[in-house]
Amino acid sequence: MTPELLGHGQGLLAALGLAGLLGFRHGFDADHIAVVDGMTRARQLHRSYWTARGVGLQFAAGHSATILLAALLFFGQGAALPQWLDGLGMVVSTVLLLVIAASNFAHALSPAADGVRPLGPVAALLFRLTGRELHPALVGVAFAMSLDSLAQAAFFAARGGDISGVGAVALMAGVFGLGMMVADATNGLLLSWFAQRSDRLARHASRFSSGFVAVIALLTAGAGLLRQSQDGFAQAWESAGVWVGVGLTLTTCLVYGLRLLLQRARRSATAA
Repeated sequence: MTPELLGHGQGLLAALGLAGLLGFRHGFDADHIAVVDGMTRARQLHRSYWTARGVGLQFAAGHSATILLAALLFFGQGAALPQWLDGLGMVVSTVLLLVIAASNFAHALSPAADGVRPLGPVAALLFRLTGRELHPALVGVAFAMSLDSLAQAAFFAARGGDISGVGAVALMAGVFGLGMMVADATNGLLLSWFAQRSDRLARHASRFSSGFVAVIALLTAGAGLLRQSQDGFAQAWESAGVWVGVGLTLTTCLVYGLRLLLQRARRSATAA
């Protein structure tokens, strides 16, 4: 740390603690849960097991890097946030969630559940342009193009500037990103672990997993549209949105845990 940052020790530590908590909370937003689960599942279906485990981390890295860059730009330029960003962010997130839902529904309804599922035209184009490892990071960048995310960047620019300058701005945005990475990476690892073990025990479980993830993506897209059109729903979501994300994660763990127990019980009964 520079002498200027050290001179604002307590204020800076409090700001960094707040930024980390905000990042962790942001990682449990329902749209983060849905897109990380959906992209993790897609990579498992194509037997990209190692890259599937890293989807949450890659998505959060792209998302947080965009917020960091925006915070530095806001600090240097003092730019105001255009209102049309909110609509753009909603369109981008809704389209991506619908693509994820459609892709997973297609696998859930397909009679052929074993083997490597062929790439659809949209996924094939994205993978060809970006590669399997980079794609989640680019989606994270796209999800950061919203009024909510850039408003957080503007907050870091203003608060960091009040503390000591560009160093504090970068630290706050970076710690925010670390908190988000912990949440998103943990969610992606949990989904990967549960789904992979469920698939190993029963072939039809692969279709169930895809259907479950597709429903989460579809419901999240619907909730996002309601937030945009209904003020009452938007206010309720603002106060309870993080609990929705936490609830989705816990529900996913519960559903997969029960399914694993049932599959193992059936396998034991068949073996006996």
